Amino acid sequence: MLAIAILGYWAWQGVRAPVNNSSPTVTIAVSLTPLAAPIIIAKKQGFFAGHGVNVSLLPVHGGVKSFNTLMAGEADLATVSETVAMFNSFQRDDFNILASFVESNNDVKLWSLTLPIHQSLDVLANARIGVVQSSASEFFLDLMLNLNGLSELPIRKAYYSPDQLPGALLRGEVDAISIWEPYGYQVMQEAQQRVSQFNSKGLHNLSFLLASRSPLNIHQHQRMRQVIAGLNDAIDYIHLHPDESKTVVADYLSMPDNQLAWLWQDYLFRLSLSDALLLSLKNQAMWAREAGLVAGTEPGFRRLLNPGPLTEATHKASLLK
Repeated sequence: MLAIAILGYWAWQGVRAPVNNSSPTVTIAVSLTPLAAPIIIAKKQGFFAGHGVNVSLLPVHGGVKSFNTLMAGEADLATVSETVAMFNSFQRDDFNILASFVESNNDVKLWSLTLPIHQSLDVLANARIGVVQSSASEFFLDLMLNLNGLSELPIRKAYYSPDQLPGALLRGEVDAISIWEPYGYQVMQEAQQRVSQFNSKGLHNLSFLLASRSPLNIHQHQRMRQVIAGLNDAIDYIHLHPDESKTVVADYLSMPDNQLAWLWQDYLFRLSLSDALLLSLKNQAMWAREAGLVAGTEPGFRRLLNPGPLTEATHKASLLK
């Protein structure tokens, strides 16, 4: 009955809010990761269209590139991690976070081909470690070292774009890498030797966020609400039809089904904007300042979050205090 009711609601939405092909297209810069599943499904299954909004997806490698694409005016929305949002909030205040739509406590991982990091991170002493600068990749590496009492361990960071990191490790340019999926899985598939991975499941919770430029005029605000309503429908669809959802995402990302299934189990799909995200932003800002990666006073992260389109789209009260 629930499935019938939801499908009926989607059908009603399609009748109620047909796409106006003459209306402006909303472009979303989308990181090429399964974390973007709700956006991919909302586009491919017509949930954005069902809420009367034209959406175009612009694939990019990683949240840093996604954010830069947004701020360059090449996209109206972007997918970013809270780390990318935190770093950029020290430099500018002309963007907002509209929602978190998926979380994972096992998406970013440490990998090595030559060091037994599955036993201990002590072996990283004097190692050259590949990371994506000012991203969840860099934060995760420092967090794992700190949690293991190794914050003073001498290491050398080497900065790469996310799509370059697997190759850098496989060619021996670095001793280890810190990277999100699906790049870790790529290393496992392409390596000709045993791959060592540090078991970090549950030690860091990553939120994938939807960011916009700010301020929004009334028409932009309405389109953001329509986009989030489409994401809400997509997340309902994911929960009701997980196998079909994985097929859609695997096809879009050109990813083998077994690879996506291996990653999918770690994802929690839900729309939110809460004090937990605020706390995460504050904690990461504290790390960045102590590490000398940013300067200045802590930004007002509460002002960074714009719950308006989310609360209007889902008809739920804001969880922000």
